[in-house]
Amino acid sequence: MNSHEGIPSPNMPELPRELYEPVFAHTIEIEEYLKQELTLSYVDLDGSHELQTCCGDILKTINALMDYTRMLDLVCEQWKLTGFHRATYEYQAGKLREIAEKFQTAIGYDYAAAVEKCRKKQAKKQRTDDVGEDALALTVRKWQKTAEAQAEDTKAEHQKPPAAESSALFPIEDSLPPWEDDFS
Repeated sequence: MNSHEGIPSPNMPELPRELYEPVFAHTIEIEEYLKQELTLSYVDLDGSHELQTCCGDILKTINALMDYTRMLDLVCEQWKLTGFHRATYEYQAGKLREIAEKFQTAIGYDYAAAVEKCRKKQAKKQRTDDVGEDALALTVRKWQKTAEAQAEDTKAEHQKPPAAESSALFPIEDSLPPWEDDFS
């Protein structure tokens, strides 16, 4: 079976996930702005055509094109392609970059700047926003502090000099045992 039929061929090299994961993120407010409809017009041999889309779709198309060109470049190096295969991948990557750059210019977007901004954010933000992990860490710290406090209490009790004869049930003071308080 060939790899294009859904099952990868056994000689296909593994591509590391960290190289191909998405590197762009944006906020929900931007998402709403990006959904505003716009019209793309083009002319071919059949005449004039219009396509309804939105800025967000074009932005995603730019990101996909640029990510794919990056992947083609990486694959050429990782797979050590030469000859026709390398030339084909490099040609396709160049053409796709040209298309992405046209779209970027049209909507005023800079893919490289967006990737750099995202990388800076990732480098600055080392902590995860996983509330469950934070709660678990706090619980573990609380248990540790409780265990330390109990260990200190136990140590302090063992170091106390023995007091005068007293019973744990009946303290030395002139007080009645708890069950006799009700009958006084």
